Amino acid sequence: MSRMVFTRGAAPSTPAADKSAIYVDTADRRLKQLDDNGVISILGNSGPKEMNVVMNGGFSVQQKVAVASTAISGVSATTRAGVVADRWSVTVGNVTTPSWQQVDSSTAAIESGLESRYYGKITQATNAAKFILSQFIEHNEMSHLRGKKVRLSCKIKQFAGSAANFRLGLLQLAAAGTVDTSPAFITAIGADNVEPTWGTNLALITPDASPTPENATVSGSALQITGTANWVKSSGVFTIPTDAKNLVVVIYRSTVGGINDATGIAEVQMTQGPDIVDWVSMQFDYEYGRCLRYYAKSFPYATVPAASIAVATAGTGSASIIGKAGATALAVHIDCKFPVKQRLAAPTITLFTPVNAGAVPMRIDGTTPAVQTAVAQVGPCDTGVLVTATGDINGAVGDLVGVHWTVSSEFVA
Repeated sequence: MSRMVFTRGAAPSTPAADKSAIYVDTADRRLKQLDDNGVISILGNSGPKEMNVVMNGGFSVQQKVAVASTAISGVSATTRAGVVADRWSVTVGNVTTPSWQQVDSSTAAIESGLESRYYGKITQATNAAKFILSQFIEHNEMSHLRGKKVRLSCKIKQFAGSAANFRLGLLQLAAAGTVDTSPAFITAIGADNVEPTWGTNLALITPDASPTPENATVSGSALQITGTANWVKSSGVFTIPTDAKNLVVVIYRSTVGGINDATGIAEVQMTQGPDIVDWVSMQFDYEYGRCLRYYAKSFPYATVPAASIAVATAGTGSASIIGKAGATALAVHIDCKFPVKQRLAAPTITLFTPVNAGAVPMRIDGTTPAVQTAVAQVGPCDTGVLVTATGDINGAVGDLVGVHWTVSSEFVA
């Protein structure tokens, strides 16, 4: 019987090309491999370290907008208000109307180089422009990373347009910022190949020079990626400052794009340590549950929130019955419970009228269904909100009333 016995020690020098060194690290007593690119990998299960800190990195959860190519609503040149897949926002460089599409690769043979089922596609329109796709990571999700190394990775594919440069970066909300409070995102997106001017207390963390980035180069304070017609995984290692309050993952176009340029983005991942970690899609229910803390709705999952949707399509929303007949104050009380506690104690709640236009409850049955009036939100909090209203003249005790809602605790500024 043969055995290998290692003596603990510091990491050896990077070996020659096509060589690897195996050693036991003095710092944590783990068996590790050092390859010829300077990447140190733990040999054995590192458990939660390989968990993706980025939420919805495979773009599988999309509650707010249609999956088909659709103009991005709320998009602006300074804020993270462009609504796309859950937890992600888009910022653009000038007056323009880009579109977003959630592409499901399961409808055909999987695209070469792609591991995830879904990916997002941003298509430029109206004017040539740059874009920033970003996700703000709250302190609860990143505090364990402070002072440690992480590997940030994504896949990019250029579907249309001339050759372009993209950048993968990691912003920190520095110590002077207020934890879990997003400042104004940018003041200027920058000209062709010029870095955006980030908001107050937001600063890029420069990628580590070693190990060498994967299919990317360190350019300034981010990883530069050359777009190609194929899915290519790019990644690099970043050391998180010990006093970082929050992190923001940013994927942005460095080269100004032309009209109709289209970019695919997939498999965004950030894991603890410098190891190159393969993409593994999380169970949908788990990923969906993580996203619900930031945004939830009363509509069915695949229904984009809107007023006037038939009950047969979208249900009644949160529902109750008329408690007092006729046009009586406080005839309606609807307890709207959120599926999970929201991140914010007082989240933003938006109401939608079922069946009819508006943002008020609707009496759905009884004599001549009608909207209700004098609507108020009582005690909105992280678990739900009570919606009250004055009844209509034809309302009878026991008639069904309903209201749809969305609740958002997302970082928008």
